[in-house]
Amino acid sequence: MTKYSNFFYSKNGGKTGRDVDLEDALSSSNNDDVEFKKKYNDMMYCPECHKAILFLTIHTKKHPFLRKKPTSEHKRGCSKIYRAGSLQETSEYIDHLTNDQIENKVNSMFANLFGQKNTGNSESDNTGPKSEKESPFSFEISTGKIRRSLRVRSLKSYIDQEEDKDKVYLVYGNAKLSVITKTAKESNYKYDILEVDPQDKYHHVYRIYLGRHNEKNIDPNSEYKVLFIGKYNFEFKSYKEILENGEKKRIRVWYFNLINNNLQAIKYEKCTD
Repeated sequence: MTKYSNFFYSKNGGKTGRDVDLEDALSSSNNDDVEFKKKYNDMMYCPECHKAILFLTIHTKKHPFLRKKPTSEHKRGCSKIYRAGSLQETSEYIDHLTNDQIENKVNSMFANLFGQKNTGNSESDNTGPKSEKESPFSFEISTGKIRRSLRVRSLKSYIDQEEDKDKVYLVYGNAKLSVITKTAKESNYKYDILEVDPQDKYHHVYRIYLGRHNEKNIDPNSEYKVLFIGKYNFEFKSYKEILENGEKKRIRVWYFNLINNNLQAIKYEKCTD
C-alpha cells in the first residue's frame, strides 16, 4: 500500500492546484481530523499525476497518512501504479547505472519535484496536470520488463522506525544545510557529514555521511532545495541541542545512508526566491 506524505490540493478535479505537505496541512488543522477533512476532503490528489483521489486514514496506533481511494485510478505513466522497489531491487538498479546515468536520473526527479512549484495560495497561478510519459520515479528491474517505483516522501514526514526500516526512500524538500567535519579517533581520517534541517514541527534533522567531500561552499544561513535517495540507519540514536525561544531543547538526529554510498544519489541547490 502506497502512503503519501504530500498531496496536490485542487478545487477543480486536479486540473490546477498546488502541492501541500501533509504535516503542514495537519498542523494548520490543529491535528483535528474533522477540521482537516472539512477543508481538504475530495480535493486531495496524487502529487505526481494529479488524477487519483486521496483520503486521510486515521489509525489509533499509527500516525495519520494518505492513501488512494480504491475507486480512483492513477494516470498512465504515474510511478504510483507500480509496486515500490525493495532494498535489493533498488540497490541493484542503481549499481548497474553509470555515474552519469544516476546523475541524469536524479536531475530529472529534482526538476520534476522542484521545477514547477506554485508560489501563490490561489489556484489562478498554479500548474496544470503532469504529462503521461513514464515517470522518472519508476525504474525497470533486471528480472524482465517489470517496473518498480521509488518511495517518495518529504523531509517533514513522520518517521516510523518499525515501518521505515530497510526501505529505500527518496526524501526531498526545503531545508537549511551545513557541513560537519569530523575526525576518526583510530585513524585520524577526516570525513564530512551533511546536516539537513527541515525546521519542521517535529524538530528533527538528517545527517548524511559524505566521506571526503569537496563541497565547502554551503551557506548555513540560506535555504536549499535538497533531494537524496537511500535508507534510514536506525542503529545510532542521538540528539542535537538547540536554543529555541531562549530555552535549550534536544531534537532527534536521524542518520541516513545514501544508496550504495553513491554521492550521485544526493542533489541540492540554493533557493533563489
